[in-house]
Amino acid sequence: MLQHNGVDQLPSGIFQGHSPGLSPELSLDQFDSQVDALFFPMDCEAPRETHFSGTLQGRRLGGVGLAAVKSTPLEVYRRRSHIGQVADAVYMVKVQVEGESLVRHCGREAHLRAGDFTLCTSAEPYRISFPGDYCQVVLAIPENVMAACVREPTRFLGLRMDARAGANGLFTQFLVSMSRQLDVMDPLLAQRLESSVMDLLATTLDHAGDMRRHELPDCGVRREYLHRIRAFIRRHLDDERLGPDWIAERHGISTRYLHMLFESESQSVSRHIQQLRLEACKAALADKALGHYSVAEIAYRFGFKDASHFSRVFKSGFGSTPARFRREQCSA
Repeated sequence: MLQHNGVDQLPSGIFQGHSPGLSPELSLDQFDSQVDALFFPMDCEAPRETHFSGTLQGRRLGGVGLAAVKSTPLEVYRRRSHIGQVADAVYMVKVQVEGESLVRHCGREAHLRAGDFTLCTSAEPYRISFPGDYCQVVLAIPENVMAACVREPTRFLGLRMDARAGANGLFTQFLVSMSRQLDVMDPLLAQRLESSVMDLLATTLDHAGDMRRHELPDCGVRREYLHRIRAFIRRHLDDERLGPDWIAERHGISTRYLHMLFESESQSVSRHIQQLRLEACKAALADKALGHYSVAEIAYRFGFKDASHFSRVFKSGFGSTPARFRREQCSA
């Protein structure tokens, strides 16, 4: 299980220790055990009269996880007794690729067919019924990452997101296409694609939510600006232009107003940028799949152009130099 808990880390062990390669066909007990290890505790039950077989494939994309799951008919239960076993909540975007499923979650039912998706959280019970052979692609998103990119994601829990509506189909096509490249995708490319996935998900849900931003009171406008600006910063950590002036210009506001928006936050906008860049570097340095990239290459990838400056701020933030932190992670 993953023990890191930074901004760009998956909590509670999700996708730790699993290679991108497709698993062999599994028995029900093996499948149940690997589902628990790959995601979090839940129960998998198959009809007694059928012969069960299933496969799993999963890998991390920076701070999120992507998995492909296939099996014969199955019932999946995330019970209330399971919830206390995992401290950190995770949002699960479940995309139906083949077959169909019925998802019961938060008092709602979502009947998914190919191309549809729904949103679940590990913090609440759910039940998923797969009446026939199926394939799902699952995007696992830590709660803090989701909150930084999607405003009020709980609005969408348990809803069927129709593939024919809005940008839903575009999002599912992109995710399914990525899932088919899991075993060949370069690790650094996979990490960079995280922002694209989250940006497209935010756009998709934003459109589906039919938000009336122009009707928001002033405090709502401020919250909406902050939400969009935080998401923008996360998507452009590797852009050397990222700073107060460029952010303000891209959002049609003055730099002074941008600083005013962050006055109520615990960090200034510049400090917020630096902290996110440091957390992204920390996650990359802890990822053994990125071991062939030097510390300087990783620092440069996330906007640090001076290696000495990066080393100083990393040590100040985490109590260790980047190189030492990486050695300790590798030895652990």
